[in-house]
Parts: sequence; C-alpha cells; structure tokens
Amino acid sequence: MVVRIRLTGTALARVRFAISPVFETVLAVEALRRPGAHAVHQPWLSWAKPRLSQLPDLGLLLALLDDEAKPSYLMPIPDDRMPDLDTELRRMRSTPSAQVHRDLQRRPGTLPKPLRELRDEPRAGLARLVATIRAVHDVLLAPSWPRIVRLLEADIAVRASALAAQGSEAVFAGLHRDVDWADGELILQAGRRPDRLTVVDVAGHGLILSPSVFAWPYTWTETRPARAGIVRYPARGIATVWESRPAAPDAVAALIGRTRAELLELLGAPGTTGDLAGRLGITAGAVSQHLNVLRAAGLVVTRRDGRAVIHLRTMRGDALVHQ
Repeated sequence: MVVRIRLTGTALARVRFAISPVFETVLAVEALRRPGAHAVHQPWLSWAKPRLSQLPDLGLLLALLDDEAKPSYLMPIPDDRMPDLDTELRRMRSTPSAQVHRDLQRRPGTLPKPLRELRDEPRAGLARLVATIRAVHDVLLAPSWPRIVRLLEADIAVRASALAAQGSEAVFAGLHRDVDWADGELILQAGRRPDRLTVVDVAGHGLILSPSVFAWPYTWTETRPARAGIVRYPARGIATVWESRPAAPDAVAALIGRTRAELLELLGAPGTTGDLAGRLGITAGAVSQHLNVLRAAGLVVTRRDGRAVIHLRTMRGDALVHQ
C-alpha cells in the first residue's frame, strides 16, 4: 500500500518527535511472533524466548497481531514526547467498544476464540490486553528499557538538530528507504499491497515522527488518524542496543588506543557520555577526556539537545573504523 501524507502550511510547521512505550512493547511481541523477519534483534529474541513462560495470557494479543492491519488502539499516537507506559495503557483501556467492534469486523474469515471473546465482552477484553502488555513490558523490556530510551532519544536529538539546521526535507529524506518527500507530501511504501493508495491529510494537526527499535525493518503509519498523523521508523544504530562491549579492530586500537577505538565503534550510533561510560565500564570523566581527543582529530562530533549532550562518529571516523 502506498500512503501519501499531505504536509502543507501549518501541518508542516507542526512536525515533532515522540516515543511510544506501548508501541515498542507490542512490536516486541510481534518480533517474537515472527523472529525470521527481525534478525537484527536476534540477541534479544534468544534472551526473551525462554521467558515467555512467565506470560500466561498472550493469546488475545497474539490473535490481534495476526493480521497485516493492526488495531489502532494497540499503537496509540503519543500525546507527549515521552508518555509513560501507564498513560498509554489507560488510553488503550478506554477505547470505545464500537471501535473494537469495527476493527474486528474488518478481519476476513472466522474470528478465533480470543477475538470472539473480545467482541462479546470488549471492556473485559481490553482490561486483559492492558494487563498482558504491562506484563510483557515488565518481564521482557524493562531490563533493556533505559538503553532503548537512550537510543531513541539520541535519534531524536540528531534528527531535531538536522530539522533546525537544514529543514524538514533533509529529515524526511533520511528517515527510511521506504519514505520519500515530494511536492508537499510524505510518501510511504507500506504493507504488501503496492496497488492500493491511501491519502492522509493532517492539516491543522501536524505530524509526529516516532523512532522505534522494534519497528525495524519497516515503517508504520496510521491511515485514519483522529488528530496528528504519525510515521514510526527504525531508529539509527538499532543493532547497538543488544551489543555488549565491542571488540575494537586491532589496527585502529594500535593507532589510537584500545579505549578510543572502542568509543569509535560505539559511536556508529548516537550516544551520551553516561551511556558510553556504562557500556565501556569506565568513568564519565575518562570518556570525556577520550572524546576531547577524538573530537580534536575530527573523528567525533558533539551536539547539545536541551540538557543532553549527544556524541556521534563523523564520516572521517567512519572511514577510520571501516578501513
């Protein structure tokens, strides 16, 4: 399906960034349901799979995911830059019963038992769904959640900086291979039906760009947004979320030192000083000293986003690492 999102006038001026904890949690279950399509998450999948036994009530969520068009209440559009999980779960639980019925009516064929139960008792079904997503987050995502959030915030920092310096066109062009920008429209190649066209007009509400870890390798959007539109895209450097301390290339380590070579490896994705210190097992002060040297050599660039300071490898740094 081709989705064309019209962005003109005030809508273009209202482009903003946000993160959705519920979306990440639901898409984590989707990755477990279809592991072959999410190879980049293999380290996490191997860790998470044995822990599924701690989640006894996955049937309803899995049944809802077993369709290309996922219900919109499973993927709430965030109101704030970083809503907490409980806020989004309360919104999910308050989904009108009529909306639940409409989503189920669009499904082809006979509904499986969990979906028939949701149809017959939507309030009870939504309560079960909320409890399941909370449990999935607590058991499977909470241990990695701080690292996931740091990666997503770093992605926002880099793209927000590009938006301020170069404008929206530069940001849209770098989102994903399936996203194009032309004549005031953001064009997404979504789903498995390239013959279908959907036009989304977000005039008066704007567009949210939402980086995601578990969206990889796809983009996601809402074709019938009630307010702001949304494009969810894979964040930069997703594979680094599951990496342990990297092994620095021997030649680079011999040239600039082992710790600085490891910093360059890590900075293929944006990172903060604290994050880098935690991953390398050294102090933040030591990281800052090494970054000063790398920055002076033109191998690392540093930008400030509010109170956060984000570091990223430069093209010269890329050339050194990949020599």
